Amino acid sequence: MKHKKIFDRVRKLIDERELADENLELARDELIELVEKDPESDLAYGLLAEINYWLGEYSEDADDRLFFFNEGVECGREGVALNEDSLEANFWLAVNYGSYGQDKGIMQSLALVAPIREHADKALRLDESYFYGGPHRVLGRLFHRAPGFPISVGNTRKAIEHLERAVELGPKFFLNRLFLAEAYISNRQKDKAREQLEWILQTPPNKNHEREDESYKREAEKILEKL
Repeated sequence: MKHKKIFDRVRKLIDERELADENLELARDELIELVEKDPESDLAYGLLAEINYWLGEYSEDADDRLFFFNEGVECGREGVALNEDSLEANFWLAVNYGSYGQDKGIMQSLALVAPIREHADKALRLDESYFYGGPHRVLGRLFHRAPGFPISVGNTRKAIEHLERAVELGPKFFLNRLFLAEAYISNRQKDKAREQLEWILQTPPNKNHEREDESYKREAEKILEKL
């Protein structure tokens, strides 16, 4: 792989994003320097899209969150333009589109549904297991949140199918189970939803991702209290 040493360092920094506040910025700076030297690196743009997603997720300022998610979209689009088969660029482009739409309050916008589905479908065809079943997670969330027929693609049955597959591929990834629980609730399957939520609450956070998993635990607790 071209630039393997750089990508290995960047991957480590992203994976250890909770160990030091500056790790994501360090990874971003290294990739920006790389694309200045090699503007044809679709992987670099895909990883920049991922980094911007995490920077947005961890930001407490609404405007900053939108800025980073939008930057993630731009980086993902650059990566896909360079290589339409880039797994990282397609997946993180879909994720940033979804996060931007959610924070902007336009998740149900038909203008966003199409590109999210397009790039998540592409990532699914490339590697359904990527990022703990991520393509299935994105599609499941989309089918759950989008308006239903005839307005859009919303379909609870399809949502559950994708999210159950995501749990199969990434059983220890808390967000898979949280999204599945919410889809079960929409489908009036409260017992199944409760099972997923209780799993989240009873399972210790994944090492080095305690901050992320604790946020999912808090959300699971809120939902469980309402069941």
